[in-house]
Amino acid sequence: MSEDDVTQAPEREAPKTDPKTSDKKSPWWLPIVVVVGAAPAVFAIYILYFITSYSMAHDERRCPYSHVETRPVGDGVRVREESRRCIDEVEEHRWLVERGTAPPNELGRYPLEAEQIPQGFPWTATIEDARVVITIQNQGRGEIVLREPRPGEGPQ
Repeated sequence: MSEDDVTQAPEREAPKTDPKTSDKKSPWWLPIVVVVGAAPAVFAIYILYFITSYSMAHDERRCPYSHVETRPVGDGVRVREESRRCIDEVEEHRWLVERGTAPPNELGRYPLEAEQIPQGFPWTATIEDARVVITIQNQGRGEIVLREPRPGEGPQ
C-alpha cells in the first residue's frame, strides 16, 4: 500500500462555544415548578405512612383491649366495656354483650378524643324487645345507640 492510497481524515475544528448558551442558567421559576410538582408525591407518601402506622398501632395483638367494667342487664345478660389507648390522643372503647356461655357479641366501638378521655363515655344498658340496647353519651356529638341484632340479623 502506498501513501497515495491512504486518505487522511480532514482535521476537525474544536467545537465553538457560544457565550450565550454555555453559561445559560435555568429560569428562576424552575425550582418552584419542581417543588410544586413533587409536593403531591411527598404528600401521598406521608398519607401512606400515617395510615400504615395508625393501623399498626391499632392492631389487636400489639394493643389489646383492657376491661373497664361489666354491668348486669338482665337474667344471664351482661354488657362489658373495654378500652385501649394505642395513640396518646385517642382512647378506643368497645361494648360486648355476654349471654350465658355464648361467645361475647361486640355491638360497637368508638374513639374518644383526648379532651374527653378524663370523663369517659357515660353509658346505660337496657333490654328492649329481648335485645340489649346501649345508649352512650358522647360529649359534643350527642347520643350513640347500639342495638343487639335479632338472631339471624347482622350488626345494626
